[in-house]
Amino acid sequence: GREQSYNLSDLLAMPVPNKSIPAALNPPPGITLHDEALDWAAAGDHVSLTVTGMDIIKINVGCIFCDPKEPIRACTRFRARILLFNIEVPVTQGFPVLLHYQTVSEPATIRKLVSVLHKSSGEVLKKKPKCLSKGQNAVVEIQTQRPVALELYKDYKELGRFMLRYVGSTIAAGVVTEVKGSTYPPFLTKHIHVLF
Repeated sequence: GREQSYNLSDLLAMPVPNKSIPAALNPPPGITLHDEALDWAAAGDHVSLTVTGMDIIKINVGCIFCDPKEPIRACTRFRARILLFNIEVPVTQGFPVLLHYQTVSEPATIRKLVSVLHKSSGEVLKKKPKCLSKGQNAVVEIQTQRPVALELYKDYKELGRFMLRYVGSTIAAGVVTEVKGSTYPPFLTKHIHVLF
């Protein structure tokens, strides 16, 4: 996987979607780069990890290693600022999309159109719009079918960005501004994303 941030030797847990399952890097720290054992890895390094205490079948694309002292929440609903690209149909409440977040693709719905924003200043131009069209900046509420571990963009840029797709085309880019709703048992996650 590719390390996003922090020192891998500090991480002792691994979650999988909808579950929190403790695991440990073994032998500590269980990190290798080009078949050479390392004591630590830096952000951007592509490393191999040896993990114990977990069934390998439960490790999937989208799993995140973390520091259990700083868990990230998993949610099915969040608020985001998006920029719509060229889209032929207007985006309305209930619009189905595919959320692309890191290595995860998750079916989602635009649950609520909160506001339309000025492109450069971010000033609210219209509250509760009926629809959004190409080229607009907006704040929307998105609901996913399954929990997704997210960070606020202001706190951690790499885990706070996503893309929205519709019928095979990318229609918007966005950043997470607020995690809403209940969390599913907290993912023991923070800043290390396993990319396969």
